[in-house]
Amino acid sequence: MIFIMLMMLILVISAVYDIKNKSVSVKILVIAGCISCICGICQLFYDSTIYMEICSLLPGAFMLALSYLTKEQIGYGDGLMILFLGPVFGLINVLIGLCAGLVISAFVSAGLLMFKKAGKKESLPFLPFLTAGMGAVCVLCSI
Repeated sequence: MIFIMLMMLILVISAVYDIKNKSVSVKILVIAGCISCICGICQLFYDSTIYMEICSLLPGAFMLALSYLTKEQIGYGDGLMILFLGPVFGLINVLIGLCAGLVISAFVSAGLLMFKKAGKKESLPFLPFLTAGMGAVCVLCSI
C-alpha cells in the first residue's frame, strides 16, 4: 500500500511537471524507477513470481517500443513511467489505468478540437491523463 501511495504521489508531481514543461523530469523518473525496483523485489519475497513481475513490465515496454517507432510522438518519459508502474500496480491494473488515461485524453482532445482550442498537430502531455486513469483504478478497484 505504501508503494502505491508513493507512486501516486510521484504521478501527481510528474503530471504537474509535464503540464508546465511538456516533458518528464529525469530525477522523478529515477525516483519512480527505484521505488518500482524495491517494490518488485519485495513482492518476490511475499506473493509474486518472477513471471508476474516480468509480465507487469509489458505495457511500459510496449509504450517504449511505440515511442521508438513513432519517433517520439509518444514520449520516452511516458513509456518509462508506465514501465515503472508495472511492479507497483500489477499488469491488469496498469492496463486498465492506461486504457482509462487514453480514453480521457481522447475526450479532452476531441473537446479541444471541437471548440477550436487546439489544432490537429498540437501535442498534449499524457501523464495528467495517466494519473487520472491510475487514480480511477485505485478508487474503483479498491487498491
